[in-house]
Amino acid sequence: MKFLLRKNGIEFYYTDKFMYGKKDGELYKLAMFDRHFYKLKLYNRVPVLEIDGLRMQLVKDFKTPLDYSKEVASRLKITKNDAVLDICTGLGYTAIAASKFANKVITCELSESVLQLARWNPFSSELFSSNIEIKSGDAFSTVKGFKDKTFDVVIHDPPRFSHAPDLYSSQFYTELHRVTKSKARLFHYVGTLGKEKGRKIEDEVKKRLELAGFRDFNYVAKLQGWFFRK
Repeated sequence: MKFLLRKNGIEFYYTDKFMYGKKDGELYKLAMFDRHFYKLKLYNRVPVLEIDGLRMQLVKDFKTPLDYSKEVASRLKITKNDAVLDICTGLGYTAIAASKFANKVITCELSESVLQLARWNPFSSELFSSNIEIKSGDAFSTVKGFKDKTFDVVIHDPPRFSHAPDLYSSQFYTELHRVTKSKARLFHYVGTLGKEKGRKIEDEVKKRLELAGFRDFNYVAKLQGWFFRK
């Protein structure tokens, strides 16, 4: 077990498979089981979230998971007047990156286990800051609860299709169209699932988004997702 860092009175350690936090003399493995197995694991000395052994952060072509989030936020050209919706919080890296530029960020996360790990994660501490609001619960229901034309920017980073098909549905995209302002900027991570079976998930997503009323699509392979506008 190797020492990583000390933050807010907690010492963090790691092995090849797990991270640990030492608080008040007690050592805690930063992993838990709640229908799925959630854990923190280091990638280039920055924690990533794994669920059932699958890494939730895109790290290919990036030095750390933080760099992916910073590039997404930068490409969206977020300003201090923007209200941002971040769908599927995870460890909060993208919400944190957006909050550096935005007036307000609202982020939603279904799993309380994920939020618990984020509270432990020393790199997620800014997630619990003043201009980020966390909403717990199902993303579809959360989005349906927002008023029309609320957001200037949306970052949609859902789990793979098989885990959350409703977040790739025409009905969900229609709700995104409703809650965004005119000329809103959006990013939708789609990943690479399906390529080995002859499917191009990014093309399927684009067709549904176009039907919902979105336009000006630009696919960025490095980020494995679509940038587009209302």
